[in-house]
Amino acid sequence: MIRNHFKTAWRNLLKNKLFSLLNIFGLALGLAAALLLSLFIIQEHSFDRFTNREKIFRYIAHITYNGTNMLWAGVPNAIGPTVKENMPEVQRSARTLLNGFGDNASIRVGEDAFIESRLYWADPDIVEIFDLNLLHGNRKTALTEPNTILLSESKAKQYFGNENPLNKTVELDRNTTLKVTGVYADLPMTSTFDAELIGSFSTSGYSKNITWDNASFETWIMLRDPDDRKKVESYLPKMIEDHVGSEGTYYTLSLQPLADVHQYSTEINTYSNRKGDASQLLQLTYLAIALLLMAAINYMNLATARAQQRSKEVGVSKTLGARRKGLLSKFYAETAVLTFIAIGIGLALAVMGIPIFNALSGKTLTYDTLSHPIFWVGLPLLWLSLTLISGLYPALVLSSYTPLEALQKGKVTRAGSILFRRALVVLQFSASIVLIVGVVIMHRQMDFMSHRKLGYNPENVLAINLGSLNEQERDALRNRIGALAPTRSTVVSQAFPGKGESSHTLRKDDSDKQGAMFYANRVDGDIEEVLELKLLAGRMVKERVDSDTTQEGGWIFEMVLNKHAVDYLGLIPEEVIGKKPLAGIGDNTYVVGVVDNFNYASLHNPMGAYAFTNTPQRLRYLLVRFATGDLRTTLRQYEQAFKQVVPDAPFDYTFLDSHLESLYLADRQTASVLLAFSILAVFVGCLGLFGLAAFTAEKRTKEIGVRKVLGATVTSLVRLISLDFVKLVVVAFVIACPLSYWGFSRWLDNFAYRIDIQWWMFAAAGLAAVVIALLTVSFQAIKAAVANPVESLRDE
Repeated sequence: MIRNHFKTAWRNLLKNKLFSLLNIFGLALGLAAALLLSLFIIQEHSFDRFTNREKIFRYIAHITYNGTNMLWAGVPNAIGPTVKENMPEVQRSARTLLNGFGDNASIRVGEDAFIESRLYWADPDIVEIFDLNLLHGNRKTALTEPNTILLSESKAKQYFGNENPLNKTVELDRNTTLKVTGVYADLPMTSTFDAELIGSFSTSGYSKNITWDNASFETWIMLRDPDDRKKVESYLPKMIEDHVGSEGTYYTLSLQPLADVHQYSTEINTYSNRKGDASQLLQLTYLAIALLLMAAINYMNLATARAQQRSKEVGVSKTLGARRKGLLSKFYAETAVLTFIAIGIGLALAVMGIPIFNALSGKTLTYDTLSHPIFWVGLPLLWLSLTLISGLYPALVLSSYTPLEALQKGKVTRAGSILFRRALVVLQFSASIVLIVGVVIMHRQMDFMSHRKLGYNPENVLAINLGSLNEQERDALRNRIGALAPTRSTVVSQAFPGKGESSHTLRKDDSDKQGAMFYANRVDGDIEEVLELKLLAGRMVKERVDSDTTQEGGWIFEMVLNKHAVDYLGLIPEEVIGKKPLAGIGDNTYVVGVVDNFNYASLHNPMGAYAFTNTPQRLRYLLVRFATGDLRTTLRQYEQAFKQVVPDAPFDYTFLDSHLESLYLADRQTASVLLAFSILAVFVGCLGLFGLAAFTAEKRTKEIGVRKVLGATVTSLVRLISLDFVKLVVVAFVIACPLSYWGFSRWLDNFAYRIDIQWWMFAAAGLAAVVIALLTVSFQAIKAAVANPVESLRDE
């Protein structure tokens, strides 16, 4: 019996090719999108599956400055060794530091130079904590000595080809020779720890310079028993009090399980580029379910739209003795065949869509996820669920007809089924309108951020990495570039807006124990000319000033504060000149100027206190403001000047405006993904609307025939049919507006500077939905309106 049902189902699909194609195509599209999202969700939940995963934790610093709460994965480098020494529950501990606090490294191998962004300095225990698979070298001694380095397998091949690199050397930043003591298999893309090279922590110099106030070191530990977490955390407050005293009361420490690191670190300041987002995954899960439901709704609408065409088939079957149970099995078999084909096509489309998804989202969804057991266990369950959901309503409707109803043409319509189908279309278009509103809001926010005045001018500014240059080379390069025709001004700096600033604490006086956090940038040159800052009082910092006899021969340093910092001190710009604030960057540092506030980070964050100083610090960048002109020629001139000074170093640079745009890359990618799935959702929704339009046109055939006989025009009939669908879209619009306002208001809350949601955004989405709906139903409406009334009234 079941075999016959499937044979009949296959014949029906072949017999009704247009219906079958619409259903299969609609289901396949919805399934492809849902499967693609499911693959990404599975991959995100597969992160950090290391051996002893449940025993691995990361320290998190909870920092409070002037009422502002922050989370940092970086902690002082004294934390790890101190806890391990005093807590036997800690089996292993490893501090990690991204080279230059995030700067690119210059690696030279023979005559070849490479720019590397994922060089970490780490303690020896890092090998065991992350269970690195060492292909060459001794895992117990690989990182115990200074000036040693581990290479990932891909980097070893890039540097040395097929040779064994063990005991060979590489040169870092033209001043440090590192011996290769091991090669480890590439870390998977599903690893938060994304090191491509790992140098011994003792090489960095911070192993001897133990500090309790430089929170820059991500520190991982492995406990002997994961249940000891609370015991270790209970020790941390006492340790801070013992070593830092009352000054440490503004921050506390906790342990974050490795299992939570990827998904629950969106608010945590960390070095890793591989951050997940648990809330985003939940939203994507909802989106995948919504797309599947929309595809199922299409099937229901298209299947019930054919109810009158199949009514005689049901009537004849029941007249010959068929029971409702048998008819249900028959219609479910047809749905099962169709959904099976759709899943196969949808899976193929999903696989082909992986590169497109990666390009739009910036993610690294890999084909390896296709082999995940959950995926292949889920596919049969998906097929079964989709068959049950999609086939339930059509099967119940068709099998419920009495023989008399089924054999009387035009008598199979029931009010409840019409209302249900319309409700499904409203649901589809509500979801589509929400997505359209979201696309409008997100793109308006992106446009707002691109055009907002930042308080400085990031255009035509080049940042050249000086990491591998010594002081003499740095000065020579600055002079050469400064003499070139395109150059307008230059400055050597520790950082540039959005990258590399160091954080400090600004206090009003000795009684201000907590203070306010501010960022500082050490500069040597005309920073106000390069960035085109607005000076409110005093002057900018100069090069280091000669010592004053009243300072016992010590250096006198200068500082320029922004308006936010001056406001915190409770002064006005003119009053702060000559003051020596408690800022933690040198006892002999005096304020010489005040600049207006500017956005030194992304617009996700509000402007805060900021300072420029000329205190001694490694200066990492040469910032160059250049004239508008032929960019390629200008860049070539600067590279030639660089090579004349340091011919053996790579020319590593970035444009300041491009760097700022990169701060919003994730937001733009999210908007692009939403746009793509919005288009898909609208298209799938249109297929369902097309099915309902076909059903309505067929149901009203006699009514239209009578109206035409009585003199109705084609235009009036098209308007009559289309008006019903416009009403459905209006209802969907009313439902979608509050939902989209609530959802995307929450998204905008992620930005310190944001647009206001305005009425026209909803109006534009509603108008677009109406136009799309009219275009979708117009074919069926016109077809019904121009039909010969004689055909529709023949049986009357």
